[in-house]
Amino acid sequence: MMSLPPHAADIHDLIRVQGARENNLKNVTIDIPKRRLTVFTGVSGSGKSSLVFSTIAAESQRMINETYSAFLQGFMPTLARPDVDVLEGLTTAIIVDQERMGANSRSTVGTATDANALLRILFSRLGQPHIGSPQAYSFNVASISGAGAVTLERAGKTVKERRSFTITGGMCPRCEGMGTVNDIDLTQLYDSAKSLNEGALTIPGYTPDGWGVRIFTGSGFLDADKPIRDYSAQELEDFLYREPTKVKVGDINMTYEGLVPKVQKAFLSKDREAMQPHIRVFVDRAVTFTTCPECRGTRLSAAARSSKVAGISIADACSLQISDLAGWVRALDEPSVLPLLTALRQLLDSFVEIGLGYLSLDRPAGTLSGGEAQRTKMIRHLGSSLTDVTYVFDEPTIGLHPHDIERMNTLLLQLRDKGNTVLVVEHKPETIVIADHVVDLGPGAGTAGGTVCFEGTVEELRSSGTLTGRHFDDRSALKNTVRTPRGRSRSAAQRGTTCRASTSTSRSACSSC
Repeated sequence: MMSLPPHAADIHDLIRVQGARENNLKNVTIDIPKRRLTVFTGVSGSGKSSLVFSTIAAESQRMINETYSAFLQGFMPTLARPDVDVLEGLTTAIIVDQERMGANSRSTVGTATDANALLRILFSRLGQPHIGSPQAYSFNVASISGAGAVTLERAGKTVKERRSFTITGGMCPRCEGMGTVNDIDLTQLYDSAKSLNEGALTIPGYTPDGWGVRIFTGSGFLDADKPIRDYSAQELEDFLYREPTKVKVGDINMTYEGLVPKVQKAFLSKDREAMQPHIRVFVDRAVTFTTCPECRGTRLSAAARSSKVAGISIADACSLQISDLAGWVRALDEPSVLPLLTALRQLLDSFVEIGLGYLSLDRPAGTLSGGEAQRTKMIRHLGSSLTDVTYVFDEPTIGLHPHDIERMNTLLLQLRDKGNTVLVVEHKPETIVIADHVVDLGPGAGTAGGTVCFEGTVEELRSSGTLTGRHFDDRSALKNTVRTPRGRSRSAAQRGTTCRASTSTSRSACSSC
């Protein structure tokens, strides 16, 4: 049987880079195979990140942004085209870096992955007593009810009917799903002896000539020249707690709001770890956080906490160590939700396999380290149905125990085996050795780098004669002999410490010497 020629769509199996000159790259030209694991090696500063992140990934993201309308592009960061002659065969690039997760205090490990969503569906199906749909178990959905009259056209007549609606959410009404309640020290927000025009507000960014203060002085509710301590009860109420109200400041229509809710929205809705240092100092000084006494920090309403599966509520499940939660899910035997249980087991097992089994799903995302955040992002992408995507990793094994490096390698290979292109900037030989293709840049750093010294397989790298190839199999060796003990400790002078008898006539009195 005659073999058919390859289809035209199947020949695009390379990412072609020609004439890359970004940062210290020196007119680099290279072909990178798709649907393979390619590792970029070389000394720090040799140009690895310039080629992978600043050229390939940056151009992919720029071209994707250009597919949106001009209106949407106005809200996106402006990305300049990399300094390169030709880039062909690019696919959608997803950068899995070590940036910390969570600029939102509502973000947790469970919400950052699909784990919480799967658990909510599980409890809505099996939870007893049954309290509602999956959103009834979500701490990000508030319970709302309302009623009113609606006007309908029916059979040529105008008919008025009364309608009502109810949304059952799992948000704790006391802390609004935050898990903590706060008490704001008003003396840290303003100086009561000064007027607004004199700079009474001591909040970062609230200067007398800025819009944050001008909306107070121009609202008509307050006397901008009167010291705050002389405000009447109504003026103080308008200044601190007034509900959003439309006002006109000069010729501009604006929304006036009390100082306390304004501060809560501007500062307390963000994760503390994601704040700028001077903002964090202000928040620590002005706000006291305590665990919500109603939900005890679980963020969930009493109804959501009362519904249980096998004696466990969703709040209890989220507080369990993930390795223990995986065991609990594995023990559930309910054929009606078997596909759901299978997906949840696989997701939780992925946490354990990558060395994050010690986390809990209610852990705030902002408290994760850079390495933990990167591995959590990997788990999220492993469950994605997307294929033919380019995943870009920045030293994913940094800081990991050798046992966890093996787990990380397994996840990288799983991403590749789903039909994706995986590009990894790495120094560890344990990860380089699993590569399908290796690109070594150098030979040195900075102006001494920026060229491709080698590209090929791992075995070819070993015999390439490059700096990486020559030292690829180097390992730290144990000493052949050990130091002979002298039977006494070093003197304080030898240790670089201060002798306690330095003021004495004789140092022999010092026990350290």
